[in-house]
Amino acid sequence: MKSVVEGEGHPDPLFERLFEKRDVVAVDNFEQVQASSVKVAVLIQPKAFSPEDLVRLDNWVRAGGRLVFFADPALDWPTSLSLGDAQRPLFTSLHSPLFAHWGLELVLPVDAEHAHSQIDAKLGKFNLALKSPGSWIPTATGKTDSQPCRIERSALIAECRLGKGQAILVADVDMLNSDFWESAVPGVTKSSNIELAEYLIASAEDGQRVVGSAWDFLGN
Repeated sequence: MKSVVEGEGHPDPLFERLFEKRDVVAVDNFEQVQASSVKVAVLIQPKAFSPEDLVRLDNWVRAGGRLVFFADPALDWPTSLSLGDAQRPLFTSLHSPLFAHWGLELVLPVDAEHAHSQIDAKLGKFNLALKSPGSWIPTATGKTDSQPCRIERSALIAECRLGKGQAILVADVDMLNSDFWESAVPGVTKSSNIELAEYLIASAEDGQRVVGSAWDFLGN
């Protein structure tokens, strides 16, 4: 954001796409989310939160907040930033304590040979292009019927009903890379990847479920 403000960079195409239809507010920490009037928070492979911010996030959702969280166990996002640069995308999600608190674990089920391969996957009506996607599995405490999270059959998406709020979790971030969904034709950005992201955000806005009681994905 600093480079964008200083005129030295451009917003990511995903940000521009979402801004076309919504008021998008960029924040640096979850305290700013609490202080705002946003209806839905979207987190995309964020830096590690402090224990205090994890508590704030959990409390915000349980009080009625709606969250769409893209987390990747093996991010392969192209970047020119050097290792150790604070702005460099994180290789793996650092939010296991939060996921475990909700009864979930994010795992990488692919073998090393396919770790950086593109994977075509169908989820409901969406034909997706993924890269080293993870899977959600329930923790030992998350396997009971009383747990708040449902994992759809492909394990790409989990949905948690927490208190009065909702959290939709996606086990891949590379799918949001514009190389997967932005057409070379100006103004043409028709892609199941971005359409899935928009569907999940719209579902969170309306409080609609995306995973059914039979672990079926409802976006058909």
